Amino acid sequence: MITKSEARQVVSQGTGIAAAPTLAEGVYQQIRRNILEGRIAPGTRVSIRSLAESVGVSTMPTREALKRLGFEGLVEFDRRAVTITMLSPDEIRELFTIRSRLECLATEWALPAFDVEAAVALRSVLDRMAEPGIGPIVWRELNREFHQTFYACGTSRYLLELIHNIWDRIQPYMAVYASAVHDFTEADRQHAHMLQLMLAGDLDALLDATREHLHDTAEAIIRALDTGADHEDQEKNVNYEELSVSSFHGLIESGETTSAEVTAWYLQRIAELDDADNPSGPQLNSVVTVNPEAIAEARRIDERYARTGTLVGPLHGVPVLVKDQGETKGIPTSFGSTAFADYIPEVDATVVDRLRKAGAVILGKTAMCDFAAGWFSFSSRTQHTKNPYALDRETGGSSAGTAAAVTANLCLVGIGEDTGGSIRLPSSFTNLFGLRVTTGLVPRTGFSPLLHFQDTPGPMARNVADLAAILDVIVGYDPADAYTAIATTSSDVGDYVEAVSGVDVDALQHFRVGVLSDAFGSGDDQERTNGVVRAALDTLRRRGAGVVDGLVLGDLPAWVAETSLYTIQSKSDLENFLAARDHGGPSTIREIVDAGDFHELTDLLADIADGPDDPEDDPNYFKGRARQEEWRRTLIAMMAEADVDFLVYPTVQVPAPTREELAAKRWTALDFPTNTVIASQTSLPAMSIPVGFTDNGLPVGLEVLGRPLSERALLRFARAWELAESPRRAAALTSVAKA
Repeated sequence: MITKSEARQVVSQGTGIAAAPTLAEGVYQQIRRNILEGRIAPGTRVSIRSLAESVGVSTMPTREALKRLGFEGLVEFDRRAVTITMLSPDEIRELFTIRSRLECLATEWALPAFDVEAAVALRSVLDRMAEPGIGPIVWRELNREFHQTFYACGTSRYLLELIHNIWDRIQPYMAVYASAVHDFTEADRQHAHMLQLMLAGDLDALLDATREHLHDTAEAIIRALDTGADHEDQEKNVNYEELSVSSFHGLIESGETTSAEVTAWYLQRIAELDDADNPSGPQLNSVVTVNPEAIAEARRIDERYARTGTLVGPLHGVPVLVKDQGETKGIPTSFGSTAFADYIPEVDATVVDRLRKAGAVILGKTAMCDFAAGWFSFSSRTQHTKNPYALDRETGGSSAGTAAAVTANLCLVGIGEDTGGSIRLPSSFTNLFGLRVTTGLVPRTGFSPLLHFQDTPGPMARNVADLAAILDVIVGYDPADAYTAIATTSSDVGDYVEAVSGVDVDALQHFRVGVLSDAFGSGDDQERTNGVVRAALDTLRRRGAGVVDGLVLGDLPAWVAETSLYTIQSKSDLENFLAARDHGGPSTIREIVDAGDFHELTDLLADIADGPDDPEDDPNYFKGRARQEEWRRTLIAMMAEADVDFLVYPTVQVPAPTREELAAKRWTALDFPTNTVIASQTSLPAMSIPVGFTDNGLPVGLEVLGRPLSERALLRFARAWELAESPRRAAALTSVAKA
């Protein structure tokens, strides 16, 4: 016999990765975790090559891992592809019958030993399960914790191991259940009822409640699986969620899909999950305009591939959503403003043109705040964009639509734009990789400006390899944008896919990072973010990276304020841009503001309208420009003095705020506690990488700031982190009642 504490330890074992696993063991654990956590759904068929690429290894260790998973009954595979085991309704009921009998026996053994300590622990779990806005991933983990905490009161190691094994077989379907239900009120009521019966010592009633709870769960899973049975992707037995550029091209080359099929899948998903006119969906509201020619364009790419057998370019058939800040020929481009809802450009922005020439399909345009003048999604054109991880929360901006769409799998990759942090801030709030390049590396031609000496379009993606693939296509000199001459000054520009292709987990040992301590905020919200970031720093240390603590810039708020030039420069930049276009709309920001043609919460726009006609007339203009350059030198010198490759800190000091907080004007555009302005106002490259979630399930990003033109190093560091920690967690979204 074993003690209760030993039993609790046993029941929690079996899913963790060993401290120093072999390559094969690490691959096995990572794929197994993806299956058990529902990130690869039951019934999904994936090529072994694509699966290997997703974990960053060759096919040989992947095949070895699949043999073990096949023996466990979690997968079925042949020479080229693997299918995640899909149970029939009768098999699901059989498993739950076995689970019910085991758990009833565990209940009989646990109840006599149920004590005050266990009761307090269960009450704590129930309180966390009932928190408003809790996500399905967190709820599912707490559900398992509730049951295992109670059964650990018993003292049979063998029974606990049997229960643990049956839980693992059911776990992928629990992910389906948690993603489909969304409203856990009834399940929470059942758990609370069971706790009351435990406290009362009523065994018979507790056994009945346990059987009822498990029966209801099984039937909910079966209903959830049946609801999606008619989707086109399931009929083809190919899952496109979390698709990467590389795995997509693998499916193309193996004949398992076409660009038109994938494009149609994304369009259907937009209709189900994003469309504000779909009452049964979450109505994310991230896509402003869908390209009516998207499928036709994809078919032309497919036809060319059928004739030649060759991919048309590095982004062959890749469906891309573009922030509505970038002009798209033949597709309305509104810059987030109702005043320009009917503006249809005659030419593409340079970045869009390069995407098309590389083979990409422009799927549509994404939401943004008016003229990108803010940190959030609210817009006169589209109102709010919901955060896929918590529908009552902000996505962050101004590249809000791209962030929500990419993380919700409404496109394969997305294009945002970053002036003060508009790529990295929403990437932090939505568990994405978002890169701001050295200013000028990517052309701005055709993107509405906010501050021309800070503006830069850039990629937002679910994985680092996709980020590199987009970057390889869009960087480079543009004769229409003098700032892009910087792309011709160094051999470190370009070849980003090649730079990340050879990276492995051990690459972290070759990097040193300096922790900018005064970029960590103070307060309850800030501590939620700080805790996640500090845990990530501890992980970097364990993985062998050099971490230099305690770097202090000194008076960070003053640096930010003295280098902020929005209210001085933006009016001139925007009005010069509008004057160069035949759009039929207002030509000045003052006209827009006086007409009330902007969202009332976009407070920065009114300040911009009050700015000088000529920025150089403002006595603070040249002082601010000089201070920006001084700040850049100071940061680079700090890295040199500490002998570090990068500076790191929370991308944003607080988690994603609620829409109610923003409506109450808790923050303005100029005082929101984001650290993204550090890179923007010094023209340095920076990347937000996902590092975890707060205790209530909100994503947190770590910003990594580099020297000029250090994009390759940033990507390699991010790729090593990605391989080490698999930080990407898909948001659980289904076509259900909106929140």
